Amino acid sequence: MAFKTQTRFAAFSAGFSATFLATLSAALLAGPSPSSAALSPCKFSFGVGWNGLDKNYAAAADYVTIWAGSDEAWNTYWIGDMLKATKPGGKLAGKTPVFYAYIIAFTARRDLGLLDCNVGSPNLCQKGSNYIRQKKSRILEQYTKYATEAAKVMGSDPVVWLMEPDYYQYAQPGSQQEGGPLSFAEAGAFMDEIVSTIKKAMPSAVFSLDISPWIAEPSRWYSSFKMENYTYMNTSGGGTDANSQKIRGANNMTWKSVYDLSKKPIIADDGYGVAGSSTFHDDTWDDANNLKARIADGVVAISQANPKGEWNNTITSLQSQLPKPACTTALRTFAVGPARSFGAIKWDALGRPLSLVRANPAKVVSLAPPVGR
Repeated sequence: MAFKTQTRFAAFSAGFSATFLATLSAALLAGPSPSSAALSPCKFSFGVGWNGLDKNYAAAADYVTIWAGSDEAWNTYWIGDMLKATKPGGKLAGKTPVFYAYIIAFTARRDLGLLDCNVGSPNLCQKGSNYIRQKKSRILEQYTKYATEAAKVMGSDPVVWLMEPDYYQYAQPGSQQEGGPLSFAEAGAFMDEIVSTIKKAMPSAVFSLDISPWIAEPSRWYSSFKMENYTYMNTSGGGTDANSQKIRGANNMTWKSVYDLSKKPIIADDGYGVAGSSTFHDDTWDDANNLKARIADGVVAISQANPKGEWNNTITSLQSQLPKPACTTALRTFAVGPARSFGAIKWDALGRPLSLVRANPAKVVSLAPPVGR
């Protein structure tokens, strides 16, 4: 009798395990529900720029962006408040915090007075490469500081780091960099070091590589980085074209060419200009047909630095009209099927179930084995 009972229990356990795993697998592949308010590669997301606790933000937005590095010390009442606002009970609870990690440029501005290249002289296109060569430890210390403080607020919740806008300017062949530009290998190795530094202090960090659509040799440039470290590709500069195959009219690079090279989902941005100054809300990113075309090209998100007041209604309307992107993680692309229910799963910026990530963040790293460069 005991043997029969044990046999039946073993059969039941095997059946339950198979059913549980099949259900979990289906949930993982389904991606987040459309109502999930967080940046994810598994749906088209909308992001807003941080303007302080006293401002209003579109409730339907999925993530909030901020420029990181402008202060020497961690600013608890600016970048700290932004992170706290995304935590449970906060003004932006559930939204993913996204850093424009401009720490090299901001630190060089404080140390040497270096300006952005389109602002004046001396600038980053003249002295930026030498600054990196001479001040690597200084830069890494700043990254450690920001990642450590961010981790204190966020715990195991992710922050998406858009790594060093216009980083290519330090390695552009033929540029006017004193001492010569960084080699692509030098630039790639140092960026890998920065990523490792952030990861050490903040294991839950998610990374995006800057596109820089003016790059002459994108394939050779992107291959200088360990692309398995990056979940997304992103634009920076605040002006992109929603109604064109080209990222910007002045450059030849297309949205699709970036996706085809990297196999990473793309975060587009708009609404700011020279020196990061706010410009205007770009209505071309509110056109459903434009968004459908860009989704087909690999774009999964748009950040509006200064969105119009009624943008919440626009987002709500668009969400029901847009197809889901191909659900791409840093390591694997798979098609998204119809949404399936699996309890109350919430998803992070990697397309991972938060309940599992929080239970054991060190082990829930990806949905597939890593690939090479």
